[in-house]
Amino acid sequence: MSNIILVLDDDVHVRESLAISLEDEEFHVYQAGSSEEAMAFLDKEKVDMVIVDLRLPGMNGTDFIKEARKKWTELKFIIYTGSPEFSIPVDLAEVSSVSNSIFLKPLPTCEGMVSEIKRMLN
Repeated sequence: MSNIILVLDDDVHVRESLAISLEDEEFHVYQAGSSEEAMAFLDKEKVDMVIVDLRLPGMNGTDFIKEARKKWTELKFIIYTGSPEFSIPVDLAEVSSVSNSIFLKPLPTCEGMVSEIKRMLN
């Protein structure tokens, strides 16, 4: 069975574009437009990884990761942001379920992210 990924981004175009690229790589992809929507989805569906935008309406991406890790300890996270100045907070950088690779929007290609997804899930 293919891995299941949730793309969390409030920009519908970014979200759909990334989802299509990941589906082309044989991942099963769902989408959420807010942290709250993602939390509700995770309550109902088993997901292997969440690709998280940082600047979101309501709960931001960093807080989403912290909250989601408490409830779903097996879940993995990749940060995908338009903020080049962002660095992973120390409390998340030391956690193996959070990728130390930060992917900046827009991605010229998905190869690097796909490699990181495969590395983290295998």
